Amino acid sequence: MAALVESILNEFREEVPATRRVLERIPADKLGWKPHPKSRSLGELAMHVANIHSMAERILKFDEFSAGSVPPVAANSVEEIRSTFEKNVLAAEESLSNMTDETALGNWRLTFKGKEVFKKPRVKALRTNLLNHLYHHRGQLSVYLRLLDVPVPVVYGPTADENPFA
Repeated sequence: MAALVESILNEFREEVPATRRVLERIPADKLGWKPHPKSRSLGELAMHVANIHSMAERILKFDEFSAGSVPPVAANSVEEIRSTFEKNVLAAEESLSNMTDETALGNWRLTFKGKEVFKKPRVKALRTNLLNHLYHHRGQLSVYLRLLDVPVPVVYGPTADENPFA
């Protein structure tokens, strides 16, 4: 496996446990909670985080993706969020493991209402639309947990609730 592909796959693998820890903290009785009227509900945001991993397969199997073509999904239960996450992680792992340099360097497009938003090599789309997208929304989810007074798990280092170094 070439370094180009390997670095994305390794980073993906390193992020899965932290995302799993955050999703495991979602309180079942707060799925409809929103910190603000313009915000997603906790269940919608958690399901979005669980589904971000499916972008790996979309980016690698298709030449383009139409933003807005997948409506937000509300979670019915924390079990649904967790099983969706695990299913998508397995599919992403398989897709990323089979990625070639040729595929990684091939172009991928994001469109919205038929207009191109951007076109870039798949490896760059994986960075922005999979990994960076995940970091952004996982961070939001951590703030939701804090606002709900749910102990925030370790992501990269200590939180006010947990210290892996203590």
